[in-house]
Amino acid sequence: MRLLRVLAAASAFAALLTQPLAAQEGRQFKDAWFWGLKGGGLVYSSASADKAVAPMIGADWVITRTKGGLYVSYDESFFSTLGSFTDRSPSNQSFEHFVDLENLRRVNVAGMFFPMQSPTLHPYFGLGVTFTQIASASMQGGTATSSRPAAALDSVQTKRSTFSPLAIGGVQLRMPRFSVFGQATAAPQTDYFLHRGGHSLLFSLEGGIRYNVGSSIDRAR
Repeated sequence: MRLLRVLAAASAFAALLTQPLAAQEGRQFKDAWFWGLKGGGLVYSSASADKAVAPMIGADWVITRTKGGLYVSYDESFFSTLGSFTDRSPSNQSFEHFVDLENLRRVNVAGMFFPMQSPTLHPYFGLGVTFTQIASASMQGGTATSSRPAAALDSVQTKRSTFSPLAIGGVQLRMPRFSVFGQATAAPQTDYFLHRGGHSLLFSLEGGIRYNVGSSIDRAR
């Protein structure tokens, strides 16, 4: 009798454990919508920093199909550093004008590919474009230190944002109630970007959770 009670209790416990697994099993990785939250660090260089790391938070949205999908994300990195651009003195001598920079915002869009899939482990990589913007940029000393105030202000405003290619790679692991993921992104800094320093890439390491909110295709009823 005791053995029967033990077996019955074990069976009940196993049934409770498999309920969330079954719910997750009903929502496959392919043909799905995922909403996620992420955090991590952004590696950047500027006029005053070389390969510094800034904390980052954000959210993403993933649409999957069998072999590929779409990735969209927004994130913000938090730092205070210096950028620079070339200005000219009244005697027409060129010099570097420094700019106070704070925080970095990004919108990433990429086409995704899903090789070597398993029921719970989902590697992925993607290629796309990123829009990058410095949240706040102000010239040290203001325009009074420039012989061309309008041109100096235009340099600050136009060079505080840029589009550039984006590469992304990572892996997603399905858990009973949600999925966890880790990924890396890399994007070149352009010559016209105020934030560019000796390091030619903006590189990030990110991790977070994603929740499957349902199917990404209309199924026949």
